[in-house]
Amino acid sequence: MTTSLWLALISSFSGLAGVTLGAALTGQAQRRQWTRDRQVGACTAIVVQSTRVQLALRQQWRRAQRVDWAPWNEALAEISLIVATPAVVEAAGEMDELFWQNSELVVRGDLNDETAWEAASQRMEAARLNFINTAKRHVIGSRSRLNRLPIRRPQSPDGWPAGPSPATLNSTTGDSGEGSNL
Repeated sequence: MTTSLWLALISSFSGLAGVTLGAALTGQAQRRQWTRDRQVGACTAIVVQSTRVQLALRQQWRRAQRVDWAPWNEALAEISLIVATPAVVEAAGEMDELFWQNSELVVRGDLNDETAWEAASQRMEAARLNFINTAKRHVIGSRSRLNRLPIRRPQSPDGWPAGPSPATLNSTTGDSGEGSNL
C-alpha cells in the first residue's frame, strides 16, 4: 500500500474513533445530568410534600380533618429510589417520623393548644431545614447552609401570628383556614 492510502486510512480511523469517543462522553454526561435533575426533583417533591403534610396536620388538629398521606409516601418512595444517598434518605425519614408522631399526638388529644402546636411545628420545620441542607450538600454539592426556612410569621401583640386569629376568621368569614398559619 502506498503512503497516501495509509494516511487516508489512519485519518479516517482516528476521525471515527473521535466521533465514537465524543458520543460516548456526551451520552455519559447527559445521563449524569438527567440523574441529577431527577434527584433534585425528588428532593423538591419532599420539601413540597412536607409543607403540605404540615399544613394538613394543622387541619387535623384544628378541624379533625384526615391527612392524605399518599402524596407524601410517593415522595418518600421516589427519594429512596432515585436519590438513594443514605444521608438524604435518612433526613427524609426523620421528617416522616416527626409527622407520624405529631399525627399520633393529635389523634390522642395530646396536642391541645397553640403553644403545643408551635413546639411541634418548630420541630417539623427544623427537620425540613435539616433535609434541605442535607440535600444541598449531597445532591447539589453545595457547602452553603440555610440557617432558617423562608417562613416568616410575624407575631402580633396578643401572641397570634399577624392578622386575625383563625377562630376570628372562621366565625366572621366562614374561611376554612386553608393556608393559614402553620
